[in-house]
Amino acid sequence: MKEISQNIFRIALLFIVLFLVTRQFKKADENSVVHPKSAVYSKGDAPYSVRNEIIVQLKRFQAGYTSRDPSLLDSFMESLYSRENVLIIGTMPREIYSGYENAARLVGTDWESWGDCVFDCDSAFISSDGNTAWFATRGFVRFDMSGLLVLPLRLTGVMVREGQDWKFRQQQFQFDIDFSFNLLAILVISAWIVISIVLVIIRIIKKARADSQAYSPAEIN
Repeated sequence: MKEISQNIFRIALLFIVLFLVTRQFKKADENSVVHPKSAVYSKGDAPYSVRNEIIVQLKRFQAGYTSRDPSLLDSFMESLYSRENVLIIGTMPREIYSGYENAARLVGTDWESWGDCVFDCDSAFISSDGNTAWFATRGFVRFDMSGLLVLPLRLTGVMVREGQDWKFRQQQFQFDIDFSFNLLAILVISAWIVISIVLVIIRIIKKARADSQAYSPAEIN
């Protein structure tokens, strides 16, 4: 009975850990993420004309990530990205793409195999100073590998005016995920390991004492 109880406890603990880890990957509420009323950023301080010009470019960016047509990649990059010192930081630790050609490679890879991205362009935070502007907005990605996997995103960046157009000089994609559940899972697992080690030590000590008591009469005789 004691062994059964221990197994039930271990299974329950595993379910708790699994829940904490998967809790951070809850499906994004697609409608609320891109709804103007749920915008979490202010409008920024960019003049009205600058704001509208940048929103036009953000919508062009959205259109490209909606169509995901490889034949349009060259024109997409040319109309939206600066050729000077462009930098894109992806969602994964090593996704750092410096330079125009590398940036184009990342966008092409996104279109081929990442997922459908939707961003709230109209409610973006946009500020500017002269020919430089910076923005932040939210959205989500519905992964190609599973339409059921939908995660919230943040998109931030810096744009520069080149001629009459605003172009991306820097972009960063980031999953908008609360990783505090991971910390809880780590704490639970750590506590489990410590308790298990203590229990093992106690069993070893008890067995050593039992063996000592068992051999003592024989040694006396």
